[in-house]
Parts: sequence; C-alpha cells; structure tokens
Amino acid sequence: MQDKRAGFTIIELVIALMIGSILTSIALSSFGNSTARFSVRGARNAFVSLHARARASAIERGTTATLFIDLGADTAAVVRQDTVIARIDFMKEFNVNLSNSNTRLLLCMSPRGYADDGCTSFSAAQTLRFIFRNSSDTVSVDLLPLGQLIW
Repeated sequence: MQDKRAGFTIIELVIALMIGSILTSIALSSFGNSTARFSVRGARNAFVSLHARARASAIERGTTATLFIDLGADTAAVVRQDTVIARIDFMKEFNVNLSNSNTRLLLCMSPRGYADDGCTSFSAAQTLRFIFRNSSDTVSVDLLPLGQLIW
C-alpha cells in the first residue's frame, strides 16, 4: 500500500504566512502615506473654501467680512460684525498643522471682494504662504496682496 497524504506541510504554511504578512505591511504603510496626503489636501481645500466664504459673505451683505487666521492654534474663522460665521480647527478636524512666519493674521474682505488695506494685518505688497503639514506630506497656499489665493 502507498501512503498518500493530502494537504500542506508546515514549512509551506509558514512561508505562505510570511509572504502574506510582508504584503500586509507594505499595504498598511502605503495606506498611511495616502491618509496623510488626503488630510493635508482636505485641509487646504477647507481653507480655500473658508476664504471664498469670507469673500462671498462680504459681497452678499455689502459689509466687510474678516478671515481671522490663528496659526498658533491652527484655526481659521470667518467673522462678520462680531459674529463667527464659520470656523475650522485644522489640528482637530484634519490632524494638520498650519504654519507661516506670523502667528495671527487678519484678512478683511471689502464689499467689492478685495482685501481692505485699512483692516488687513499684513503689508499690501506682501504675498503670504500658508503651509499645511502632516507628518509625511505638505501642501501650500499663497495669499496675494489683494486677497486672491493661488493653490
């Protein structure tokens, strides 16, 4: 009689498990990188939409709307006549740091949709760069003197 056993040997199972664990670790590391990339891009898009909301609110109401950016707290808010219309905490919502050389900035949007030099806290000839940074990825937005954004 011939002894025939069906199945795998223990060595074949160990090799299959090792290959599976290596592929899983590669997939998880690439997933972590894509998560960071999505979070910084989401934070940038939220900042751009907050800027657009400040501009639209100023034009719609015919009054000045202020985009208040607090880099120390990683927050930005749209304020109109002492009322906060919208606020974003980039660290809590996106796990992203917002950085620039200044700590607090005011961008006042006039009813015409441009930056108001009398209220804005930075020089009219100055272009500001905001950097959205997560552990492994960064994106930036440039704020031009008249209040336009380049991203």
